Amino acid sequence: MRAALKNLSFGLLALLAVVLVAGTLLERCAGVVIYSSPLFVALWAVMLVAALLYILKTPVKRVRASLLLHAAFAVVLVGASVTYFTAERGSLFLSKGALPSSMFERGDGGLVKFPFRVSLNDCGVEFCDDGVTPRDYFAEILVEQPGVATEPVRLSMNRVYDRGGYRLFLSSVDGGNVTLLVNRDEWGTAITYAGYLLAVAGFLLLFFARNTLRAALVQRLAANRAGASIVLSRANGLFLSFLSSALLAFITYVGVCRWVETGVFPVSNGAEAMMFIAWCFLLAVLFLRKNSKLAFGALCLAVTCGAAALLSGISTTEPVQPILRTPLLPLHVVTIIVSYVFIGLLAVNALVSLCVYCVKRNYERLEAAAVYGRVMLYLAVAFLVTGIFLGAVWGNISWGRYWGWDPKEVWALITLIICSFAFHTRSLPFMARPLVFHCFCLLAFVTFPLLHATPD
Repeated sequence: MRAALKNLSFGLLALLAVVLVAGTLLERCAGVVIYSSPLFVALWAVMLVAALLYILKTPVKRVRASLLLHAAFAVVLVGASVTYFTAERGSLFLSKGALPSSMFERGDGGLVKFPFRVSLNDCGVEFCDDGVTPRDYFAEILVEQPGVATEPVRLSMNRVYDRGGYRLFLSSVDGGNVTLLVNRDEWGTAITYAGYLLAVAGFLLLFFARNTLRAALVQRLAANRAGASIVLSRANGLFLSFLSSALLAFITYVGVCRWVETGVFPVSNGAEAMMFIAWCFLLAVLFLRKNSKLAFGALCLAVTCGAAALLSGISTTEPVQPILRTPLLPLHVVTIIVSYVFIGLLAVNALVSLCVYCVKRNYERLEAAAVYGRVMLYLAVAFLVTGIFLGAVWGNISWGRYWGWDPKEVWALITLIICSFAFHTRSLPFMARPLVFHCFCLLAFVTFPLLHATPD
């Protein structure tokens, strides 16, 4: 029974990853159909039930951090289910001078009645100092309800209004007309946020408790300073440090100039994100300078990302969309980027280790490198989960939904699902083999360039 539950839960998790890949690649023609399908929801539900039953029937000593993390993801999925089945979403179209509206339109064309009425008093655009670039859009509305004083409300990008469980978001401004997004989700969001808090508690225990697998890996790594299975070279380390420091200073200068020019931390488009990724890899080179081959691999990734940023138009300045002028944007993007930097380092570590193993057939070094990689994988997943959660909070504040099946959202989830297999070495013994783990790290890294190849 337990073996069947294990096969079912991990098999369905792998199937979910395949379905998500298909939905992302077919996003323009079939993505929405896949994600809104009852079969897709049922797939998640069966996977969750099978996983929980398997955990309950597994006769091993349970670590609190592991239990909290599994419980957190279960709660998040429960919250998502509640949102799917009970949330009300739609659009409200208002015009200056028109009569107050007490109904909004759902996505299927049906109408839902408010417990209040809304009318548009004024709307417009606020510009930056150049008088051309939009800084923000706004709508001044009046909310009327019998027995309650009329309330004037100012909506803008990243500024919402709550009334009676309904949340109103400014979507667009067109002359004297505005479109508001309406969302009513009384329980789903709250349950999902509770899952986020449980995940935070789980990761805190994971990184600070002494009886976890991660703690054991850190002890093994400390006991074996040659864990990366790479020959050290002081001369190479100095050369790499000098070169990376020079490039780091240059990228920092470019980034600060763009930050001052736009007023927004420079991660608001693809080119800026790639430049920041290059900056992170260069910083990693300085920390890995004693590991000459690993540091050189990080430097190569930095140069590649920097070149991609230049080809993407990093030298040109584009106006920052008003929706991106929020502190949550850099927090979300930076944490996601840091997670992929760790995944990139994992790939470099795996590639170098496999090459060395093919030449020298030294299994001990291969195993030591796997320990090094597993420690980095914990950091990668922690930052990835944090970035996904921050993105969900930002989406809920800006668009009225904490998850919208955007291609980049979905591919971050795909990466998380793929990485999760590496942590279950007791249930999946083959993942404990160093050779399999290094090959797995290379597979996980493939999701990184695919993430940036998906359409916006």
